[in-house]
Amino acid sequence: MQNSASEITKVCESWWECLADSSKVEQRAHVMKLLALLDWDLPIPFSPKATAEQLNALTYLLRADGQTTIATYFLLPGALDAPSGILEKGLDFCHTTRALIQETKSPNINYVLISDLYRTYFYAADTEELLLHADDPASFNRQVAEHLKRGRVARGALEEIRREPRSAAARRLRDWQERWKRTLREYRHVSETSLDVLMDRLVLLRFLFQHQALRRTRRRLEEQFRELSTESILGDTKARRECGGGLVRLFHDMWLDWRADIFAPLPDLDELLTDNELVASLLSECMLLTRSKFSIATILESFNYGDPTEKLRVRMVPDENEDRDYYLGKQTLETVDEARIEINIHDEGYRAIFHWLDKLLNLYDRVSLDFDATVNREAQQKNVIDLFAWSAVDAKRPDACAEPLDHACNHGLRIRCDNDRQRRVARLILSMHLISLCDSRQEAMDHLPSITPVFSADSESGASGRTGAKTLRISAGG
Repeated sequence: MQNSASEITKVCESWWECLADSSKVEQRAHVMKLLALLDWDLPIPFSPKATAEQLNALTYLLRADGQTTIATYFLLPGALDAPSGILEKGLDFCHTTRALIQETKSPNINYVLISDLYRTYFYAADTEELLLHADDPASFNRQVAEHLKRGRVARGALEEIRREPRSAAARRLRDWQERWKRTLREYRHVSETSLDVLMDRLVLLRFLFQHQALRRTRRRLEEQFRELSTESILGDTKARRECGGGLVRLFHDMWLDWRADIFAPLPDLDELLTDNELVASLLSECMLLTRSKFSIATILESFNYGDPTEKLRVRMVPDENEDRDYYLGKQTLETVDEARIEINIHDEGYRAIFHWLDKLLNLYDRVSLDFDATVNREAQQKNVIDLFAWSAVDAKRPDACAEPLDHACNHGLRIRCDNDRQRRVARLILSMHLISLCDSRQEAMDHLPSITPVFSADSESGASGRTGAKTLRISAGG
């Protein structure tokens, strides 16, 4: 094993030493030597796509057991940034690995290895999670090589690589956000609230673009966002400086098209971003974060810091509430539009938002089925199909059943918060959950429901079926 490690180091170092006089043939020879030392005697070449071809990458598929497939990209030295520097910034990709991962979209590829025979990145293809990395041949031998031996891959060793816990991913995301908030605050004085809104907007954008929601405008606005991100990397000085103004205009378009409260104009934030050369770097780094960081669970976990009671509310599991369940269960076609659930974040925690909003929507679905069944019975009794009469009957459908998400936000759900932090977290995760529901329920919506009524101060609790949670329970895992 020691001899093998020594040979791997020699191969990698010799490639860097002879780079100036090397040819494509020599590059391939070094790569084949390295793969042979890892017991891969017959790697399968595959045709590189645009980015890989531009980088003069040698591309191979490694298949050991007929089930696990590794796509490998071997680049010229210097094409990759040091993984340690990337991780220190809280990122998951350098620009090169991000571009190559984007090109490696296939259900048949399980892992992606990217190396210049000095620096190495190894990703899970499905989650884009960075599993292994090395800054030099020595660390490659210590941290990566054994996992990539053909025999171990065939025995399923890659499945045993420890994944980053959600709590660690959330902490790295929070550290990245805090670093950028400090940087922007040094550039120009701006309120903490406005900086929090900026970070929440970026989170919501990344989350939204991963879901099939708001289809009429999402693709256009997503393309604008990606163009801004590309300009932030490849643009000249003038283009990079204009990224800030472009981001302000994009936020404004999203506010108009999606009617999402979180994108409502904030003058001091707009002033901070306009003609700010730092925005290009912010957008560039935002795209170097893996999509798994923008799940609801990870975003909620990122608020698990600071005051102990607030940390409890992040992980608090909703208790059974018989009174509230009974209240929802007794609703009928005649009463469903007036039904209202009120959640108190102080008593029930943030996860209660998902729990009770889903139960409220289940109520609307049940009543909608009851309405359809009633209409069908009456139509069968009359034995007449009259489209005009049907339209008149359908107009009697309860509002909660016609537009369930809109009705839930306007009338059915109220959330009480004790302070700005609770309100910020609740607004963000509610917005994310609404996007997720639009996707999973395949709602044909052009805009997000306004969540302003959900947090209205004059919400009534008398007829809401509200009862506070009696105990706190902490969720396992995380």
